[in-house]
Amino acid sequence: MLKTTTMMTLLTALFLMDLTSSTATYTPTSSASTETYIFAKCTPEKFSPGSSFETNLNSLFSSLVSSTVASRYNNLTVGGKPEPAATVYGLFQCSVDLDATSCSSCVSRAIALVGNTCPNSYSVFLQMQSCLVRYDKNSFFGVQDKTEMLKKCGQPMGFNDQDGLTRVADVMGSLSSGSGPDRTGGNGDVRGVAQCMGDLSSAQCQDCLTDAIGRLRSDCGMSQGGYVYLSKCYARFSYGGSHARPIPNTNFGEDKDDKDNDGIGKTLAIIIGIITLVILLVVFLAFIGKQLRKLQDEKCCK
Repeated sequence: MLKTTTMMTLLTALFLMDLTSSTATYTPTSSASTETYIFAKCTPEKFSPGSSFETNLNSLFSSLVSSTVASRYNNLTVGGKPEPAATVYGLFQCSVDLDATSCSSCVSRAIALVGNTCPNSYSVFLQMQSCLVRYDKNSFFGVQDKTEMLKKCGQPMGFNDQDGLTRVADVMGSLSSGSGPDRTGGNGDVRGVAQCMGDLSSAQCQDCLTDAIGRLRSDCGMSQGGYVYLSKCYARFSYGGSHARPIPNTNFGEDKDDKDNDGIGKTLAIIIGIITLVILLVVFLAFIGKQLRKLQDEKCCK
């Protein structure tokens, strides 16, 4: 019984170590707000490590980071003949308010997260707070795509907060009436931003932003912050000041304290469940041992 209990304890410890490692790998965070992880979309189809596609992908990543020095957007194609199947199409884009150093840092962070969130995927779209990185084995440059990637609204403001609702409506109006691929708006402590991907034409950009801003207005117009990310554009706003309710970020709408509390609660629940399982197993084994000894005693008496 002592050996069995010791073995179960070791297995439990190993299980918890593995669980912690997986959690750290797939929930990336960043202390800098501009480098906050928002979401990632990956295809299930994988390329083989050491393949020509991986070589071209690494070359693409290096070139994307290098090009942040001169621009906040760039798209590149790596590969082609004699192996068209190994061709990689990719791009990066930074928010208009980022300088070259911050843009480079954000893109580098995003690329580093690709390997953790989407290992060996043929297609990845990874969005940070202030930049994005995307690549695919098929060209997507100049193709309009208004697929909704992510949408989240903050806490509701309530009908009695007319002043707040008015400021949010003003910001939405500024984003809608703006022109160009990069738009900002503000009224008091409400700030909004909208941006479309640099590979779209002016008409495509306007079409995409109209859709994104319209969804943000209709779904989150009475909230203390929110965002709508489409495949080729996004719109978001944050509400600060007396409401002090920031835009949802890494944990899709929850504050950091809420996220930490949830993580602690889940970990405790798992530990308690495992301990309970171990105790039940020990009791069961003790019962079986007792029954076996009873049977042996009865045989001896006979």
